[in-house]
Amino acid sequence: MSTATYIDIRNIADFPSFHDAELYGIEHDPKERVLELRFRRVGGELEALKFSGVIAQRMIDFAGQNVASRLLISHRYAFTLVEVRRWIQWINSRDDSKAALISEEQGQDYKQDFAAGRRMLFVLEPSCGAELAVLCESVSLRQ
Repeated sequence: MSTATYIDIRNIADFPSFHDAELYGIEHDPKERVLELRFRRVGGELEALKFSGVIAQRMIDFAGQNVASRLLISHRYAFTLVEVRRWIQWINSRDDSKAALISEEQGQDYKQDFAAGRRMLFVLEPSCGAELAVLCESVSLRQ
């Protein structure tokens, strides 16, 4: 992982837009529970998101071109209970097996953790290529 300085996204008032940004790099360290995603924004700016305390993640369809439609981060996006339950189940599923349903009570627990800052849910909705969701303890931005 890079030794650059990262800023916790909770401390960034004007979070940059990642609409149409290209995901061009991924670095994962399961032992340290860290994941880094590198993006090139439309204006050419290079940004990196670092996920620390990774609890679970899932990515599908990483291809030659991976363009983000939008990034949803629980600190900045109010996930509904239905969305929370769907995304957590998706993270825990695989192509050949669907994870157990997340109960309404479990979904509420996740929402409470997000509101309290104990966990964060991140979702990359693609325009093309990679779709990704991460459940972690914190998200930081390197600009």
